[in-house]
Amino acid sequence: MKPLRLMFLLLLLLPTGCSPVREQLVAWQGARLDELIDRVGPPSSVSSDIAGNKLYHWYEDRGRVYTYGGQVGLSCERTFGVDSRELITTITWTGNCIAVPDSPWQRNAPNED
Repeated sequence: MKPLRLMFLLLLLLPTGCSPVREQLVAWQGARLDELIDRVGPPSSVSSDIAGNKLYHWYEDRGRVYTYGGQVGLSCERTFGVDSRELITTITWTGNCIAVPDSPWQRNAPNED
């Protein structure tokens, strides 16, 4: 398969939910914000949505790499929406996020800590 066709196919599949990043991050749904901060460190920034819920943003910039198509920037933004009880209610990400098994973003079951 030609590289461009393969890249196009991957771009089609990622938004449909087969992303390992999605699997890794949805484990945080319903968790307490302080548990996330203890695990991954403080957020890069905090904002609010229109409903007044806080949004905690973590930015990661891993530089640039060269590919067959030219330079590609490797960066990721993970955003967690938190309600008034400080429970994580929404999770989004953009960019070139990666999900490795030993990542701090991997949430352990309560009895694994």
